[in-house]
Amino acid sequence: MKNQFLRCTCVDMSVEGLGIARADKLVIFVKGMIKGEEADVKIIAEKKNYSIGIIDKLIKESPYRIKSACPIAYKCGGCDYRHIDYSYQLQLKKEVLINTFPEYKVNDILPCEDPFYYRNKVQIPVADHKMGFYRKFSNDIVEFNDCLIESKIANEMIRDLKSLLLNTAKEKYIRHILIKHGKGSGEVMLGFIVNDLSVDLNDICEEMVSKYPQIVSVILNLNDKKTNVILGDEEKVLYGRDFIYDDFAGIRVKVSLKSFYQVNHDQMIRLYEVARDLAEIDENKDVLDLYCGIGTISLYLSKYAKHVTGVEIVESAVRNAKDNAKLNGIENCDFVLADATKGMDPYLKEKDVVILDPPRKGVSKDLIASLKNNRIRKIVYVSCNPATLARDLELLKDTYRIGEIYPVDMFPYTIHTECVTVLDLK
Repeated sequence: MKNQFLRCTCVDMSVEGLGIARADKLVIFVKGMIKGEEADVKIIAEKKNYSIGIIDKLIKESPYRIKSACPIAYKCGGCDYRHIDYSYQLQLKKEVLINTFPEYKVNDILPCEDPFYYRNKVQIPVADHKMGFYRKFSNDIVEFNDCLIESKIANEMIRDLKSLLLNTAKEKYIRHILIKHGKGSGEVMLGFIVNDLSVDLNDICEEMVSKYPQIVSVILNLNDKKTNVILGDEEKVLYGRDFIYDDFAGIRVKVSLKSFYQVNHDQMIRLYEVARDLAEIDENKDVLDLYCGIGTISLYLSKYAKHVTGVEIVESAVRNAKDNAKLNGIENCDFVLADATKGMDPYLKEKDVVILDPPRKGVSKDLIASLKNNRIRKIVYVSCNPATLARDLELLKDTYRIGEIYPVDMFPYTIHTECVTVLDLK
């Protein structure tokens, strides 16, 4: 019954990071509860086959529970594992992966050497005189002073922007603040997503650039539509360039406001090393990199391959990728504007290795059919969503031998994990 208090024991963790507790035959999902803990839980919602609860009183505490250094972690919900020791987080993530991939060996997760202040991109909504993160599953804004996973300079800039924008006449024009920080280069981009491009933010721009010389790009992005999509199509450069540079593994890349770029710079390099080793690329191999974005994997692998072709559907990303190849003097790499979900047969012909790095929804059935029909000898699949990876492997296993799962902890203190595996033609 709702509002009832029950004493229960946490027997497992869900893929969403919730404790799975039992009180007699009742299953209760409890935020912040850790496997092995006992607690008095208040029921706050009832569903058909389970209930949802919150901890009222902790009776038996897990040895892996830590005091959260973030005062808003429970309200924000972005860091699902903020209350759990980092080494145990990795164990919990591996257990989820083992359950997701029961047929395959799951290796230990490659840990992040410094799991704090790693995110090089931050998107902050602005509304109702507040600037912060959305509370999970809501549009309520939770304000913060120091997010422990966003880059330190982004935290400092947000604090200053609060004082410059909130409770002023200009606040009503601002929908989001977007900050990108090139960890390898030190360069910073500041983006204002606005509902009117005519808003005058020059004084704020000047003040921020004066205080932060790392800012080399300030951009206004127009989004006047009532939608959950953050960025609009029209942009205006307020200061400097329309991109920043970042450096990784001896490669320099341009990153624009809309570019997809891995949020954890150091773990990105380790992820690409794993993909390279599994691909067994050498100077005789032709590689196709599907969903290539701004070309980071393509450029990285071009140092080892005969030739790499990247395919991407976002036009601005393809322009960035071509610029990045020229910037690095890489001539054995080209990029194609095309939809990787369909019509890939012409691009797959005579390719030795295919790299798949799709969005969370995974690979389309059309592309899976093309991979099989063209009998691609080796596929390296990089996935940010284990559930869709498992689904796609099930569709491919009749034609391919599936290798081991290699997880990389790209997102410490959250439930998310990046995985890489290799598929060899039978």
